[in-house]
Amino acid sequence: QEATSSAQLLPLYRSIGRSLERTWELRYATAARPGESVVLEAAVAGAGRSTRGVVLPGTPPPLRTARPAWTSRLDPLALAGAVFVLMLCAVVFALGARRRDWLASRLDPHVATTRRAKRTSHRGEARSLLKRLFAATERAFANVKQFRSLQRMLVRADLPLLAAELVYLCLGCAIATGVVAGVSGASAFVVLVLVFLGGWAPILFVAMKARSRIRAFDEQLPDLLTTIAASLKAGHSFRHSIQSVVDEGGDPAAKEFRRVLTETRLGRQMDDALSDLSTRIGSKNLSFALTAVTIQRQIGGSLAGLFDMVADTVRQRQQFARKIRALTAMGRMSAYVLIGLPFLVAVAVSAINSSYMGPLWHTTTGHELVGAGLVMIAVGSLILRKIVTFRG
Repeated sequence: QEATSSAQLLPLYRSIGRSLERTWELRYATAARPGESVVLEAAVAGAGRSTRGVVLPGTPPPLRTARPAWTSRLDPLALAGAVFVLMLCAVVFALGARRRDWLASRLDPHVATTRRAKRTSHRGEARSLLKRLFAATERAFANVKQFRSLQRMLVRADLPLLAAELVYLCLGCAIATGVVAGVSGASAFVVLVLVFLGGWAPILFVAMKARSRIRAFDEQLPDLLTTIAASLKAGHSFRHSIQSVVDEGGDPAAKEFRRVLTETRLGRQMDDALSDLSTRIGSKNLSFALTAVTIQRQIGGSLAGLFDMVADTVRQRQQFARKIRALTAMGRMSAYVLIGLPFLVAVAVSAINSSYMGPLWHTTTGHELVGAGLVMIAVGSLILRKIVTFRG
Protein backbone atom coordinates (compact mmCIF):
# COMPACT_ATOMS: atom_id res chain seq x y z
CA GLN A 1 0.00 0.00 0.00
CA GLU A 2 1.15 3.50 -0.85
CA ALA A 3 0.05 6.94 0.32
CA THR A 4 0.21 9.77 -2.22
CA SER A 5 -0.70 12.48 0.30
CA SER A 6 -0.60 13.10 4.01
CA ALA A 7 -4.36 12.75 4.21
CA GLN A 8 -4.05 9.08 3.23
CA LEU A 9 -1.59 8.24 6.03
CA LEU A 10 -4.20 7.91 8.77
CA PRO A 11 -6.33 5.31 6.93
CA LEU A 12 -3.13 3.46 5.98
CA TYR A 13 -1.94 3.27 9.59
CA ARG A 14 -5.36 2.06 10.71
CA SER A 15 -5.27 -0.71 8.08
CA ILE A 16 -1.80 -1.81 9.21
CA GLY A 17 -2.98 -1.79 12.84
CA ARG A 18 -5.95 -4.03 12.05
CA SER A 19 -3.58 -6.45 10.25
CA LEU A 20 -1.25 -6.55 13.23
CA GLU A 21 -4.17 -7.23 15.55
CA ARG A 22 -4.90 -10.39 13.55
CA THR A 23 -1.21 -11.61 13.74
CA TRP A 24 -0.39 -14.45 16.18
CA GLU A 25 3.04 -15.78 17.23
CA LEU A 26 3.05 -19.51 17.92
CA ARG A 27 5.96 -21.32 19.60
CA TYR A 28 6.36 -25.06 19.57
CA ALA A 29 9.04 -27.69 20.10
CA THR A 30 10.27 -29.79 17.21
CA ALA A 31 12.86 -32.48 16.67
CA ALA A 32 13.74 -31.09 13.24
CA ARG A 33 17.22 -29.65 12.78
CA PRO A 34 18.06 -26.23 11.25
CA GLY A 35 17.98 -26.36 7.47
CA GLU A 36 15.38 -29.15 7.32
CA SER A 37 11.88 -28.76 5.81
CA VAL A 38 8.74 -29.15 7.93
CA VAL A 39 5.01 -28.93 7.14
CA LEU A 40 3.03 -26.53 9.37
CA GLU A 41 -0.75 -26.69 9.67
CA ALA A 42 -2.87 -24.06 11.51
CA ALA A 43 -6.62 -24.27 12.19
CA VAL A 44 -8.98 -21.60 13.61
CA ALA A 45 -12.51 -22.44 14.64
CA GLY A 46 -14.97 -20.88 12.27
CA ALA A 47 -12.21 -19.65 9.94
CA GLY A 48 -10.82 -22.89 8.48
CA ARG A 49 -7.28 -24.25 8.33
CA SER A 50 -4.10 -23.59 6.40
CA THR A 51 -1.08 -25.80 5.56
CA ARG A 52 2.35 -24.55 4.55
CA GLY A 53 5.86 -25.98 4.07
CA VAL A 54 8.66 -24.13 5.83
CA VAL A 55 12.44 -24.52 5.81
CA LEU A 56 13.75 -24.00 9.32
CA PRO A 57 16.23 -21.12 9.45
CA GLY A 58 19.88 -21.59 10.32
CA THR A 59 22.62 -23.91 9.09
CA PRO A 60 22.98 -27.50 10.24
CA PRO A 61 25.63 -27.92 12.95
CA PRO A 62 28.86 -29.67 11.95
CA LEU A 63 29.07 -33.36 12.60
CA ARG A 64 30.87 -34.08 15.84
CA THR A 65 33.61 -36.59 15.46
CA ALA A 66 34.20 -39.16 18.15
CA ARG A 67 36.70 -38.04 20.73
CA PRO A 68 39.89 -40.08 20.50
CA ALA A 69 40.58 -42.42 23.38
CA TRP A 70 44.03 -40.84 23.89
CA THR A 71 44.20 -37.06 23.91
CA SER A 72 47.99 -36.86 24.06
CA ARG A 73 50.91 -38.45 22.26
CA LEU A 74 52.33 -39.43 25.62
CA ASP A 75 49.29 -41.46 26.69
CA PRO A 76 50.26 -44.61 24.72
CA LEU A 77 53.79 -44.39 26.10
CA ALA A 78 52.49 -43.90 29.62
CA LEU A 79 50.18 -46.89 29.26
CA ALA A 80 53.00 -49.00 27.86
CA GLY A 81 55.21 -47.95 30.77
CA ALA A 82 52.50 -48.92 33.26
CA VAL A 83 52.14 -52.31 31.59
CA PHE A 84 55.92 -52.74 31.70
CA VAL A 85 55.96 -52.04 35.45
CA LEU A 86 53.09 -54.49 36.00
CA MET A 87 54.99 -57.13 34.03
CA LEU A 88 58.05 -56.66 36.21
CA CYS A 89 55.88 -57.03 39.31
CA ALA A 90 54.36 -60.19 37.83
CA VAL A 91 57.84 -61.59 37.19
CA VAL A 92 58.90 -60.86 40.78
CA PHE A 93 55.76 -62.52 42.19
CA ALA A 94 56.21 -65.48 39.84
CA LEU A 95 59.78 -65.97 41.01
CA GLY A 96 58.62 -65.80 44.60
CA ALA A 97 55.95 -68.39 43.86
CA ARG A 98 58.54 -70.65 42.27
CA ARG A 99 60.70 -70.37 45.39
CA ARG A 100 57.73 -71.23 47.62
CA ASP A 101 56.90 -74.18 45.37
CA TRP A 102 60.49 -75.39 45.75
CA LEU A 103 60.18 -75.17 49.53
CA ALA A 104 56.86 -77.00 49.42
CA SER A 105 58.39 -79.77 47.32
CA ARG A 106 61.10 -80.20 49.96
CA LEU A 107 58.49 -80.44 52.72
CA ASP A 108 56.03 -82.66 50.86
CA PRO A 109 57.65 -85.98 51.85
CA HIS A 110 57.14 -85.08 55.51
CA VAL A 111 53.50 -83.93 55.41
CA ALA A 112 50.20 -85.73 54.91
CA THR A 113 49.98 -87.63 51.63
CA THR A 114 46.34 -86.65 51.09
CA ARG A 115 47.11 -82.96 50.92
CA ARG A 116 50.13 -83.61 48.70
CA ALA A 117 48.13 -85.76 46.30
CA LYS A 118 45.35 -83.20 46.09
CA ARG A 119 47.74 -80.35 45.37
CA THR A 120 49.63 -82.42 42.81
CA SER A 121 46.46 -83.39 40.97
CA HIS A 122 45.36 -79.75 40.71
CA ARG A 123 48.69 -78.47 39.41
CA GLY A 124 50.05 -81.39 37.46
CA GLU A 125 47.74 -81.13 34.47
CA ALA A 126 48.15 -77.37 34.16
CA ARG A 127 51.94 -77.53 34.15
CA SER A 128 52.58 -80.69 32.16
CA LEU A 129 52.18 -78.99 28.79
CA LEU A 130 54.45 -76.09 29.75
CA LYS A 131 57.06 -78.47 31.13
CA ARG A 132 57.13 -80.44 27.91
CA LEU A 133 57.40 -77.22 25.89
CA PHE A 134 60.27 -75.92 28.03
CA ALA A 135 62.05 -79.28 27.94
CA ALA A 136 61.77 -79.48 24.14
CA THR A 137 63.13 -75.94 23.81
CA GLU A 138 66.03 -76.74 26.14
CA ARG A 139 66.94 -79.80 24.07
CA ALA A 140 66.67 -77.92 20.77
CA PHE A 141 68.87 -74.99 21.79
CA ALA A 142 71.16 -76.64 24.33
CA ASN A 143 74.24 -76.21 22.12
CA VAL A 144 73.55 -72.59 21.15
CA LYS A 145 76.10 -70.22 22.68
CA GLN A 146 73.59 -67.46 23.44
CA PHE A 147 71.26 -69.97 25.09
CA ARG A 148 74.03 -71.19 27.38
CA SER A 149 74.87 -67.56 28.19
CA LEU A 150 71.28 -66.98 29.31
CA GLN A 151 71.42 -70.05 31.53
CA ARG A 152 74.72 -68.89 33.04
CA MET A 153 73.21 -65.46 33.67
CA LEU A 154 70.23 -67.02 35.46
CA VAL A 155 72.56 -69.06 37.66
CA ARG A 156 74.59 -65.96 38.55
CA ALA A 157 71.38 -64.09 39.37
CA ASP A 158 70.22 -67.04 41.52
CA LEU A 159 66.81 -67.14 39.84
CA PRO A 160 64.82 -70.41 39.70
CA LEU A 161 64.26 -70.18 35.95
CA LEU A 162 65.42 -72.11 32.92
CA ALA A 163 66.79 -70.40 29.85
CA ALA A 164 63.76 -71.58 27.86
CA GLU A 165 61.42 -70.05 30.42
CA LEU A 166 63.27 -66.75 30.17
CA VAL A 167 63.02 -66.81 26.37
CA TYR A 168 59.27 -67.41 26.46
CA LEU A 169 58.90 -64.72 29.11
CA CYS A 170 60.67 -62.27 26.77
CA LEU A 171 58.37 -63.27 23.90
CA GLY A 172 55.31 -62.80 26.10
CA CYS A 173 56.42 -59.36 27.26
CA ALA A 174 57.18 -58.29 23.68
CA ILE A 175 53.79 -59.46 22.40
CA ALA A 176 51.88 -57.91 25.30
CA THR A 177 53.67 -54.58 24.91
CA GLY A 178 53.04 -54.57 21.16
CA VAL A 179 49.34 -55.34 21.60
CA VAL A 180 48.90 -52.58 24.18
CA ALA A 181 50.78 -50.07 22.01
CA GLY A 182 48.80 -51.06 18.91
CA VAL A 183 45.43 -50.81 20.66
CA SER A 184 46.36 -47.43 22.11
CA GLY A 185 46.82 -46.03 18.59
CA ALA A 186 50.58 -45.62 18.52
CA SER A 187 52.37 -45.45 15.19
CA ALA A 188 54.08 -48.49 13.71
CA PHE A 189 57.51 -47.12 14.59
CA VAL A 190 56.58 -46.59 18.24
CA VAL A 191 55.03 -50.06 18.37
CA LEU A 192 58.24 -51.63 17.06
CA VAL A 193 60.35 -49.71 19.57
CA LEU A 194 58.09 -50.75 22.46
CA VAL A 195 58.08 -54.37 21.29
CA PHE A 196 61.89 -54.31 21.26
CA LEU A 197 62.07 -52.78 24.74
CA GLY A 198 59.44 -55.16 26.12
CA GLY A 199 61.28 -58.18 24.75
CA TRP A 200 64.60 -57.13 26.27
CA ALA A 201 63.19 -56.01 29.63
CA PRO A 202 63.33 -59.45 31.36
CA ILE A 203 66.89 -60.04 30.15
CA LEU A 204 67.97 -56.62 31.41
CA PHE A 205 66.34 -57.36 34.76
CA VAL A 206 68.20 -60.69 35.05
CA ALA A 207 71.48 -59.05 33.99
CA MET A 208 71.10 -56.31 36.61
CA LYS A 209 70.32 -58.86 39.32
CA ALA A 210 73.32 -60.99 38.30
CA ARG A 211 75.62 -57.95 38.31
CA SER A 212 74.33 -56.93 41.73
CA ARG A 213 74.94 -60.42 43.11
CA ILE A 214 78.50 -60.54 41.71
CA ARG A 215 79.19 -57.13 43.25
CA ALA A 216 77.90 -58.35 46.62
CA PHE A 217 80.12 -61.45 46.38
CA ASP A 218 83.17 -59.30 45.59
CA GLU A 219 82.45 -57.15 48.64
CA GLN A 220 82.46 -60.27 50.84
CA LEU A 221 85.54 -61.86 49.26
CA PRO A 222 88.36 -60.18 51.30
CA ASP A 223 86.69 -60.98 54.64
CA LEU A 224 85.93 -64.48 53.37
CA LEU A 225 89.58 -65.12 52.51
CA THR A 226 90.68 -63.72 55.87
CA THR A 227 88.29 -66.10 57.64
CA ILE A 228 89.72 -69.08 55.76
CA ALA A 229 93.27 -67.97 56.59
CA ALA A 230 92.43 -67.63 60.30
CA SER A 231 90.84 -71.08 60.32
CA LEU A 232 93.89 -72.62 58.64
CA LYS A 233 96.22 -70.92 61.15
CA ALA A 234 94.16 -72.48 63.94
CA GLY A 235 95.01 -75.92 62.55
CA HIS A 236 91.79 -76.78 60.75
CA SER A 237 91.66 -78.45 57.35
CA PHE A 238 90.83 -76.61 54.15
CA ARG A 239 87.39 -78.25 54.01
CA HIS A 240 86.67 -77.23 57.59
CA SER A 241 87.80 -73.68 56.78
CA ILE A 242 85.25 -73.49 53.98
CA GLN A 243 82.64 -74.83 56.40
CA SER A 244 83.45 -71.94 58.75
CA VAL A 245 82.77 -69.53 55.88
CA VAL A 246 79.41 -71.22 55.31
CA ASP A 247 78.54 -71.01 59.01
CA GLU A 248 79.71 -67.45 59.65
CA GLY A 249 79.31 -65.73 56.27
CA GLY A 250 76.25 -64.32 54.59
CA ASP A 251 74.70 -64.78 51.19
CA PRO A 252 75.68 -65.03 48.39
CA ALA A 253 79.11 -66.30 49.52
CA ALA A 254 77.74 -68.73 52.11
CA LYS A 255 75.28 -70.23 49.64
CA GLU A 256 77.88 -70.73 46.91
CA PHE A 257 80.45 -72.35 49.22
CA ARG A 258 77.72 -74.53 50.70
CA ARG A 259 77.17 -75.83 47.19
CA VAL A 260 80.92 -76.51 46.87
CA LEU A 261 80.87 -78.58 50.06
CA THR A 262 77.80 -80.47 48.90
CA GLU A 263 79.50 -81.35 45.62
CA THR A 264 82.62 -82.59 47.42
CA ARG A 265 80.51 -84.76 49.73
CA LEU A 266 78.95 -86.32 46.64
CA GLY A 267 82.39 -87.34 45.38
CA ARG A 268 83.58 -84.40 43.32
CA GLN A 269 87.16 -83.20 43.61
CA MET A 270 87.66 -79.96 45.55
CA ASP A 271 89.65 -78.36 42.71
CA ASP A 272 86.88 -79.12 40.20
CA ALA A 273 84.20 -77.78 42.55
CA LEU A 274 86.16 -74.55 43.08
CA SER A 275 86.76 -74.18 39.33
CA ASP A 276 83.03 -74.58 38.71
CA LEU A 277 82.39 -71.97 41.42
CA SER A 278 84.66 -69.50 39.61
CA THR A 279 82.85 -70.10 36.30
CA ARG A 280 79.44 -69.91 37.93
CA ILE A 281 80.08 -66.61 39.74
CA GLY A 282 82.07 -64.86 37.03
CA SER A 283 84.08 -62.70 39.44
CA LYS A 284 87.61 -61.79 38.35
CA ASN A 285 88.78 -61.40 41.93
CA LEU A 286 87.44 -64.83 42.84
CA SER A 287 89.05 -66.36 39.76
CA PHE A 288 92.37 -64.79 40.72
CA ALA A 289 92.12 -66.09 44.29
CA LEU A 290 91.06 -69.62 43.33
CA THR A 291 93.82 -69.89 40.72
CA ALA A 292 96.42 -69.02 43.36
CA VAL A 293 94.88 -71.48 45.84
CA THR A 294 94.76 -74.31 43.28
CA ILE A 295 98.41 -73.83 42.34
CA GLN A 296 99.44 -73.69 46.00
CA ARG A 297 97.49 -76.86 46.81
CA GLN A 298 99.16 -78.70 43.94
CA ILE A 299 102.76 -77.65 44.64
CA GLY A 300 102.43 -77.57 48.43
CA GLY A 301 103.09 -74.78 50.90
CA SER A 302 101.38 -72.69 53.53
CA LEU A 303 97.81 -71.96 52.48
CA ALA A 304 97.22 -69.64 55.44
CA GLY A 305 99.91 -67.20 54.35
CA LEU A 306 98.70 -67.43 50.76
CA PHE A 307 95.14 -66.58 51.77
CA ASP A 308 96.34 -63.57 53.76
CA MET A 309 98.35 -62.33 50.78
CA VAL A 310 95.47 -62.90 48.33
CA ALA A 311 93.00 -61.19 50.68
CA ASP A 312 95.28 -58.15 50.93
CA THR A 313 95.73 -58.08 47.14
CA VAL A 314 91.98 -58.31 46.50
CA ARG A 315 91.33 -55.56 49.03
CA GLN A 316 93.88 -53.29 47.34
CA ARG A 317 92.34 -54.01 43.94
CA GLN A 318 88.92 -53.06 45.25
CA GLN A 319 90.24 -49.86 46.82
CA PHE A 320 91.93 -48.94 43.55
CA ALA A 321 88.71 -49.65 41.64
CA ARG A 322 86.75 -47.40 44.02
CA LYS A 323 89.32 -44.63 43.55
CA ILE A 324 89.08 -44.91 39.76
CA ARG A 325 85.29 -44.89 39.99
CA ALA A 326 85.40 -41.71 42.06
CA LEU A 327 87.79 -40.03 39.62
CA THR A 328 85.60 -40.90 36.63
CA ALA A 329 82.32 -39.95 38.34
CA MET A 330 82.11 -36.60 36.55
CA GLY A 331 82.74 -38.21 33.17
CA ARG A 332 80.11 -40.86 33.79
CA MET A 333 77.57 -38.26 34.87
CA SER A 334 78.32 -36.23 31.73
CA ALA A 335 77.74 -39.36 29.66
CA TYR A 336 74.40 -39.99 31.40
CA VAL A 337 73.30 -36.40 30.76
CA LEU A 338 74.34 -36.43 27.10
CA ILE A 339 72.58 -39.75 26.49
CA GLY A 340 69.41 -38.94 28.39
CA LEU A 341 69.01 -35.32 27.27
CA PRO A 342 67.59 -36.08 23.77
CA PHE A 343 64.93 -38.37 25.25
CA LEU A 344 63.96 -35.88 27.95
CA VAL A 345 63.73 -33.04 25.42
CA ALA A 346 61.61 -35.19 23.09
CA VAL A 347 59.20 -36.06 25.91
CA ALA A 348 59.00 -32.45 27.14
CA VAL A 349 58.40 -30.94 23.68
CA SER A 350 55.81 -33.62 22.87
CA ALA A 351 53.97 -32.78 26.08
CA ILE A 352 54.11 -29.02 25.49
CA ASN A 353 53.43 -28.91 21.75
CA SER A 354 52.48 -32.28 20.27
CA SER A 355 51.78 -30.83 16.81
CA TYR A 356 55.36 -29.58 16.59
CA MET A 357 56.71 -33.10 17.18
CA GLY A 358 54.02 -34.76 15.06
CA PRO A 359 56.06 -34.97 11.82
CA LEU A 360 58.87 -36.65 13.73
CA TRP A 361 56.59 -39.45 14.97
CA HIS A 362 54.14 -39.84 12.08
CA THR A 363 56.14 -39.40 8.87
CA THR A 364 58.65 -41.61 7.11
CA THR A 365 61.28 -38.89 7.15
CA GLY A 366 60.74 -38.40 10.87
CA HIS A 367 61.16 -42.12 11.50
CA GLU A 368 64.40 -42.11 9.53
CA LEU A 369 65.67 -39.17 11.57
CA VAL A 370 64.72 -40.89 14.83
CA GLY A 371 66.50 -44.06 13.73
CA ALA A 372 69.61 -42.13 12.74
CA GLY A 373 69.55 -40.29 16.06
CA LEU A 374 69.27 -43.54 18.03
CA VAL A 375 72.19 -45.02 16.11
CA MET A 376 74.33 -41.95 16.80
CA ILE A 377 73.35 -41.99 20.48
CA ALA A 378 74.31 -45.67 20.70
CA VAL A 379 77.70 -45.05 19.06
CA GLY A 380 78.34 -42.03 21.28
CA SER A 381 77.39 -43.97 24.42
CA LEU A 382 79.85 -46.73 23.50
CA ILE A 383 82.62 -44.17 22.98
CA LEU A 384 81.85 -42.43 26.28
CA ARG A 385 81.69 -45.77 28.06
CA LYS A 386 85.11 -46.66 26.66
CA ILE A 387 86.52 -43.34 27.87
CA VAL A 388 85.25 -43.52 31.47
CA THR A 389 85.63 -47.29 32.00
CA PHE A 390 88.82 -48.65 33.52
CA ARG A 391 89.37 -52.39 33.68
CA GLY A 392 92.11 -53.23 36.10
